[in-house]
Amino acid sequence: MTKAVVTFQYEGPEARLDRVVVDTLSGELHCSRAQVERWIEEGRVTVDGALVIKPSRKVGAGARIEVTPAEERTTTMAALDLPLEIMFEDEHLIVINKPSGLSMHPGAGNATHTLANAVVAHVGKQQLKVGEPDRPGIVHRLDKDTTGVVVVAKSTPVLAGLARQFADRTVDRRYQALVFTTPRAKRDVQQRDEGEIRAPIGRHPTDRKKMAIVERGRPAATHWSVLERLTHGTLIECKLETGRTHQIRVHLTSIGSPVIGDKTYGDFSNLPYPLKLAADSLGRQALHASILAFVHPVTGKTLRFEAAPPADFQNLLQAFRGSSK
Repeated sequence: MTKAVVTFQYEGPEARLDRVVVDTLSGELHCSRAQVERWIEEGRVTVDGALVIKPSRKVGAGARIEVTPAEERTTTMAALDLPLEIMFEDEHLIVINKPSGLSMHPGAGNATHTLANAVVAHVGKQQLKVGEPDRPGIVHRLDKDTTGVVVVAKSTPVLAGLARQFADRTVDRRYQALVFTTPRAKRDVQQRDEGEIRAPIGRHPTDRKKMAIVERGRPAATHWSVLERLTHGTLIECKLETGRTHQIRVHLTSIGSPVIGDKTYGDFSNLPYPLKLAADSLGRQALHASILAFVHPVTGKTLRFEAAPPADFQNLLQAFRGSSK
């Protein structure tokens, strides 16, 4: 069973089909971009009477677009009985301080041990109805081993409202990262108190498991500021303007200060041996989503959440502080 077909004529400048549909119908259908992409790929969208299955297809002024939305479906995901550190919850959304080692939603080789599965167990399948049953309510993502504040929607309208704020870059997202420096103080984070990195990010040209700064990548911007300087590391705060995969990790590596513990992108051969051991003990990148602020899509209130880095991150920081004395 599907909702009524929606037809409209587009009168804007040439743009991607998925963006045109979201911008035109998000208020009426409460749809997110991920949903619209799925509808297009499922053959639910036509342009001038012709079926289009590529979300990236460009459309111009005068195009007649017909959309057949899919009904919301109760998720079929397995529930994972896992304690969650809940920072806020109401009938519309839930804010969680995510631990390390937990992916946001199922992917290759991991179908059940994710934050989404844990949310299903906490909220209940009947109370979690969104348009993407394989990743219910997921608005934004943190890497598996990155800790910190995330928001999950409980319904499609709330998901769409939050997704629009992320797309419009009105959400305040801040991270703390312990990054690599050297006593010679030649790196950017040692020369300045703050900075901005603007460099497009896309798949690595030879290693598809990695991201890289590439000429035809998606625009990405990271603002950083120094919180604390140490001999072999600097604690910084990163404020995201965009949210690309591995954005902070790739951008900071590009200015010579990879996130400590990030073996995918960093070279830490110049770290003193005790600090190498401390980083290995952490077992992941020293990156934490510390602040998340957004407008509640239903109440209109601005919500702001802040979480301190977890104990293992703090222990690593203490080790770096100790080596700086």
